[in-house]
Amino acid sequence: MERLWLVPTFAILTLLLVGPTLAFVHAVPGLLGFSLVLLAALIGVVFGIGLAGAAAFATVTNKPWRPRALRAAIVPLLVGLPVLAMAGMSKVPRIHDISTDPSDRLEFTPEVKALSMNQDAEGEERTWVETQQRQSYPDVVPIHVDLPPAGAFERAKAVADRMPGWVVTHADADAGRIEATATSRLFHFVDDVIVRVKPDGAGARIDVGSRARVGQSDLGANAARIEAFAQELQRKKTE
Repeated sequence: MERLWLVPTFAILTLLLVGPTLAFVHAVPGLLGFSLVLLAALIGVVFGIGLAGAAAFATVTNKPWRPRALRAAIVPLLVGLPVLAMAGMSKVPRIHDISTDPSDRLEFTPEVKALSMNQDAEGEERTWVETQQRQSYPDVVPIHVDLPPAGAFERAKAVADRMPGWVVTHADADAGRIEATATSRLFHFVDDVIVRVKPDGAGARIDVGSRARVGQSDLGANAARIEAFAQELQRKKTE
């Protein structure tokens, strides 16, 4: 009977172990592996609250199964409470396409678009996305460097080549355009990245776009990637 109380715990621990492991070794798609983790979190929320309530009821009514309910609630609560807290405090918008210039997003080629499960936002939806980005990621802005476009392109290409998880798939110095993929370490999610270099007065302006291929929310990953690229670009400038 004790084992029946612990079924949610076994299920949660199994999903938390199996989901990331299978995704990491490419046994299942990353989205499926991540979904198993989300399922574990959902089980934690539902059973954590339910078992905690049962333990409270058993305490008030002096039921003999109170200790079993308390033990069974430990792991679900440890998983479920942080999830509820993050959901309540999270300020990350449900967007997956980030650009240094929201009103002039860099366009991916048709070949790259075909690899994505996400569709381009249009009309009011695009306006909403732009507003969400500006409010949530005010530091994601165009990068200005005191170099001619050719020199700025070389620097941007060198930085792109050394960014963790990035693979440069195309670089056109004449067009001032770099394309790359960025792959996450654990679930191997692939995001597409564009870097564009163009003249800006006596220097050059560098714009960056990063877009998730799957999922309506990138959990802030694309904005963080662009900011990391900008920081590395400025750091290399001082070397």
